[in-house]
Parts: sequence; structure tokens; C-alpha cells
Amino acid sequence: MRKKTMKTVVSTLLVSSMVLGMSACGAQGTDQTTDQTTDQTTATEVTADDSVETADTTATSDSGVKEFNIFAGISALSADNSEKPIVQQMNQAMGVTINWNCVAGDTLTEKKNLLLNAGGKDLPDALIGAELTDYEIITNGSNGIFIPLEGFINEETTPNLMKLVAERPELLATCTMPDGHIYTLPTISEMGFDYKDGNQYFIGAIPQFMAINKTWLDKVNMSVPTTIDELHDVLVAFKENDCNGNGDATDEIPLSFEWGHWCANMTSLYSAFGFTDYNADHRAIQDGKVYFQAETENYKNAMEYFHDWYKEGLIDVEVFSQNDSQYIAKGSDGRLGVFAWWEIPEVTGEHADEYEYLTFLAGADGTLGVNLNEQGTTGHNAFAITSACKNPELLMKWIDQVYEPINSMQVIYGPIGEYFESEPGEDGFYVETPEAGGDLKARLEFRAPSRQLNSDFQTYYHMEARAQQRLDDLADVWFNKVTNFESYPSVVYTLEETETINEYISDIDEYVKQTSANWIINGGAADEFDGYVKQLENMGVNEVVDAWQSAYDRYMSAAN
Repeated sequence: MRKKTMKTVVSTLLVSSMVLGMSACGAQGTDQTTDQTTDQTTATEVTADDSVETADTTATSDSGVKEFNIFAGISALSADNSEKPIVQQMNQAMGVTINWNCVAGDTLTEKKNLLLNAGGKDLPDALIGAELTDYEIITNGSNGIFIPLEGFINEETTPNLMKLVAERPELLATCTMPDGHIYTLPTISEMGFDYKDGNQYFIGAIPQFMAINKTWLDKVNMSVPTTIDELHDVLVAFKENDCNGNGDATDEIPLSFEWGHWCANMTSLYSAFGFTDYNADHRAIQDGKVYFQAETENYKNAMEYFHDWYKEGLIDVEVFSQNDSQYIAKGSDGRLGVFAWWEIPEVTGEHADEYEYLTFLAGADGTLGVNLNEQGTTGHNAFAITSACKNPELLMKWIDQVYEPINSMQVIYGPIGEYFESEPGEDGFYVETPEAGGDLKARLEFRAPSRQLNSDFQTYYHMEARAQQRLDDLADVWFNKVTNFESYPSVVYTLEETETINEYISDIDEYVKQTSANWIINGGAADEFDGYVKQLENMGVNEVVDAWQSAYDRYMSAAN
């Protein structure tokens, strides 16, 4: 199939987890990881005890230069970076002056493109918070607009980053481009838990929590189901009885969800068919092999089964069209028997106490399969130095301050004395002020690289209570039935792989979404599946999977 000319590269291929800026059901931050070729002379090696060594020499620093021009992305509510206490503190510590060009909202991409496509003219010394895509990083690194940074990553210039690398030795691999160079610095944001298998997992590992109305179960004298067929019988009972007690036996909605929604879809119910299809691109991995879940026999079987539910009126007829507000309104009205969401209270409001979790169900033959969502914790799109910079070493010393834990706390949320109380509490932890929250964070945050490790929540400040509760639920409830603990890491694609994926994936995803919805509504999955798979192949699904696999293999080589 002929490939189109790629004018821009869509960065949404990299799923971000999900952790940066997490709210109840908001998008999660993207973990963008990398490949690193080991046979190149520019390959970088880092250990906890060694500074970075590279065969390249970076730009020569002019030690007299202490004034820098920086292009910065900020939120629409944000003050100029020059007004932020953490920035002023960093400037004073290094004796530097920063001239800021801060851009917010929809104009960020446009102004960034103008800057990077000007042939190297009028470049700032650095870009920060500019949401750089991998295409932009690779292209501007190879053409000399962005300089390699690995020569400056050492104990003398970046001691805080090196301490972080000692704790997370794979971190620099996540920002190393396919040519072996590091052009941008890493961000890491963890909200996770230590599981009994000795590994750490993160808050978005299972994004959809199914919940069932226990009050309704009691009214129909039934127990919490453990198999998909038992759930079917429960939904029939919900449909046929006035379970909400309002005198209308027709307004109960047995099962509702939002088709294609990352935390409100029905895909946790697919466990009865041997899988859980959480990734928006239907990407999954088993024993190191990447595959496309929506072309498997298990997927076909699930579509056939749930068509029967739709035909019987057990599935809300609006699942393919409703938005979050409409969905949550039904929960707040006490009309839902079973639903999916990030947590229970946000959907059900004052009815929250009526619900409990409905964990993964087995099939009639005992089949149970649960694979995890992709769990991004790192990013590398927040800071690059350009060839215009006359003193990159000092600028690296300046930015290294964001990796100090208390500084990072203020970078992410806001300053001590405004977002956090002026002094830590008796337990040594900084606590939020009564005014702390979303709008204040958006105004005060400094969009820069940062660190947020699980250990930071145990040392410097506390995790939000709702986030901690969700982690506890994952560990204590949901993970007990996970059968495949592998998850696809967020990787860096080569330009060719990126072009291949972007050429095909949007059309493939839309075709799967529409075809699958039609199968649930009208049936036909069994008869049409072979033709559907053939069409996916014609649309480039094999080429996409090959690109995913190649990037994964390089990542594993670099990480190891």
C-alpha cells in the first residue's frame, strides 16, 4: 500500500499512562521510552556509579554567558514563568537571568513549528514545556537544531539527575533517540504499589473498574456473579424488576458504559473470553510478542456473546453515543445496575454506598484472562537545548535543580507557602493548603522535567487520598485475577516506523470501532470475521504490528 507523505507526526500514538496530571478520569501522562543502538560510536552507557560517557563532543560552553532566552509552554491559567517562585529560586541559585517567551493554549504548536522550521534563525537557547514530539526531537537533533546532552549528564553538572538515575537505572534509556543521542531530558511520575510478585505496578494498570449495585442484588435475591453467564442472569433480573423502587419497572438500566472510552468501556468483561482489551490501538503483548487483540478468535467470541445481551435489552442503547455527562447523570439518578469507571463515587454520587466492585468474571468453561494496560511513568518531551546556546553547561546546571525532590514537588504543583504550607508538619511531610487544587495547580505549576517517585510520597509529601485508595483497590482486589503481567512499554519509534504507524492506525482503529459496534447491535461477527481480518491486513495492520515489535525489541535491548 502506498504511503502518504508525512507532514506531521501525531504523538498520540504514545499512550501515555497515564500518570502525569492524573485526575479521576482524565487522560494520563504519556510514557515515551526509547531504543538505543549499541553498535554506534555515540551510544551512551550509564550506571549508578558512572557518569555518562560518549564519543561525541558537545558544544563548547562560554562560561561568561549567564543570560538565556527560553521558549516555554504554559497552561492557559498560568502566570508567566518569570513570576513563579521556584523559577526565581533556581535563577538566584545559579546566578542566571532567563528571558521567557511563554505560550499557552492552541497557539503553542503553531509558534513552536514556526520556531523550529525557521532554518535555525532566531533560535532560543532552549525549549521547555513545549510538548515536543518524537518526530520533532529526532528531526531537530539530526539537523543540529537540538544539541546532544549526554556529555553534560554527569555528577558535576547534573548531580540531582544522576541521583535519580541511580534509583531508576533505565531512565536515560527512555530518552535516548534511535541515533544513540539524548536530546531531551526525562520526566518520571510514579503512582504505584509493590505487588506480592516483587514488582511495582502503576495506577492505570487496570483503568476500568466494573461496579454492581448490591442493593439491587439484594432486592432480586441474587449474589454477586463470578461468571459471565451469572452476570447475564443478574442483568435480566435488573431489567424485569423495579430495582430502584420508584414505581417504574422500565427505567432501570442493567448495564451501561461508553464505547471506546478508556476508563468507561466494557472491556473488563472480556476477561470471560481470555483477554482484556484496554489499549486504544488494541495493542497487547504476550511472551515478548506484540499482537493486535481485535483480530483474535477471543475477540470474535466476545462480540458474538454481547450481541445477545444487546438483543435482550440488557445493554443501554446509548452506549455508542453518550458522553461523560450523560453517563454520570444516569448513575447519579440511581438507574444503573452495572457500569465501568475509574472509581465508583464519581458516577453514582449519593448512591455510591449501594455499589461494590464486580471483579473479573470467568467464562462458562472456566476461561479467565486478564492482561494489563500500558503503564507509562516517564516522558521526554519537556526540555531541549538548541545550537544557539553559548553556555549549555550552565543551563544544564540550572535545569538540574528540578530533579531535587522538594523542588520537583513545587515544579509539579506549586510553591511552598502557596500550594503547600510554609513548613512541613510534625511528621516531616509538606501538606497542601486549603486552597490547593486544580485551578491553583494550573496557575502555579512550572512545566518542566520533574521527578515523582513512589518513595517521594513516603518521604516528602502525601499522595492524594483518592489515588491511594485506588492503588489499594488494585493491589487488594483487582490484581488477584491478573493472568498476564506483561505490558507494552512506551517506546521511541524510528521515523520510518512512525510514518508507518501514522499512515495506518487511525483508519484501522476507526474500522474496528465501527465494525465491532455493528456486531454488538446487529450481530454477524461469526460470519464476517474472516473478511474483517483480511480487510485489517489490507489496511496495514501487519505493518503496524511489525513496527510495534521492532520498537519493543530495541527498547528491551537498551533497557537491559
